[in-house]
Amino acid sequence: MRRSRTSIDGTLDERKALASRIKSASQNTGFFYIRNHGIPEELIQNSVSQAKTTFDQPLSEKMKIILVPQMFRPVTMEWGACRPISDLKETFSMRYDPRIEPSALKQEGKSRDDGDYIWKGTSHLPEFREVTVSFWQSRLALARKMVRTFTLALGEREEYFDDVTSHPGADALCIHYPGIPDVAADSDIDVGIGSHTDIQCFTLLWQDNSGGLQVLSAQDEWLDARPIEGTLVVNIGDFLQRISNNKFKSTVHRVYNRQPDSRYSMPFFLGFNPEAVCKVVPSCVDDEHPPLYEPISCGEVCSESSDQFVFSLLILVVA
Repeated sequence: MRRSRTSIDGTLDERKALASRIKSASQNTGFFYIRNHGIPEELIQNSVSQAKTTFDQPLSEKMKIILVPQMFRPVTMEWGACRPISDLKETFSMRYDPRIEPSALKQEGKSRDDGDYIWKGTSHLPEFREVTVSFWQSRLALARKMVRTFTLALGEREEYFDDVTSHPGADALCIHYPGIPDVAADSDIDVGIGSHTDIQCFTLLWQDNSGGLQVLSAQDEWLDARPIEGTLVVNIGDFLQRISNNKFKSTVHRVYNRQPDSRYSMPFFLGFNPEAVCKVVPSCVDDEHPPLYEPISCGEVCSESSDQFVFSLLILVVA
């Protein structure tokens, strides 16, 4: 079946019209839904199935994945920086790897087998690697298109950020929030992930039908970002707010998972090339609106945020 063209791939006028709608959402709430995004539903559902299979394994099998740094984190109670709220979740993650760039795989001498050791802990799971990599690649392609859409929304030419998305921060997570059979007995478990903003440019999120994602409104009220079939949630991150001179809004959100059944989600975090120093976008600056931030790279911002979290965590532990 021939897939219909979406506005993100349409004419310049169509792309500008889409950018205008996204601009409004980015300025007002920092959260919005997208459909007709070009990622096949079959691939998404296969990815969900693979994630569930992975998390359903005995802990001894899952711990094989942890031999590779950053790939698997078992169920933990995590305490966020300076917030008395516990996070209950387990995650599987993968980061940007030039070896699985679609363009890189086409080059002579390139082979996915170069990274076999990374996948050793999942080699017993049929199609896990193939599906997981394919879903990551699809989201990276969509995220790069979204960068161009955001650029139009900010009043710059589409290719303005092309040079800083050649090897971006592109972190994909599969998250399992275990159900809480007896909510009353586990009253210390307040949420799945405590209130926070995302650090990088923006997030593409698939969530199951369990619900639980909440966004903090301008009136300090928690609003449900209910699942809508066939959509992805997009939210603005801190770095995009920064380079837009606060025109776009990085909104506080959380996952509130007080239910007996498991919840699954798959976020994809897009940041610019880690070493690329970015200033406030010129179109967001004028005599009445001078730049509010100094130039900085995504890598520096992520490092600073990580250091602050570790420092705060140490204070909590020592206390």
